[in-house]
Amino acid sequence: MEMDEALEQWLRQVSKAAQLSISDQEKITKAGADVYAEKLAEVTKEKHPDTKGSGGKYGHLSEDISSATGDIDKEHNGNSVAGFGDKAFVARFLNDGTKKIHGDHFVDNARDDAKDAVFAAEQEEYEAIIAKLNGGGDK
Repeated sequence: MEMDEALEQWLRQVSKAAQLSISDQEKITKAGADVYAEKLAEVTKEKHPDTKGSGGKYGHLSEDISSATGDIDKEHNGNSVAGFGDKAFVARFLNDGTKKIHGDHFVDNARDDAKDAVFAAEQEEYEAIIAKLNGGGDK
């Protein structure tokens, strides 16, 4: 293969990678959001176990964690979110603390601990999409 042909092929691949559709971008960020949601649920169960009652109207804190495509306003722009639902205010009190509650920063620590796994999941999904765009297999 000549040098100019190789550069043309590389340019086509880079162009495809730079022009990912919003749904492809959401697939990538959703993979990371899923990993973070799992880590957050794990840490929440560890630090704040479900030992008292039914959890009330919204259930236990660790059961109120989810991930979704779209940003916080549910606009589909390539982003995905993960976190607490209706009980987010309780998680903030436990994480940051209040006048009477000593915060343990479990959300912040879970976010820091999950960074590498989130990036790895996003990279794996990105590589699968790029391979498919470049005529690869069903990866």
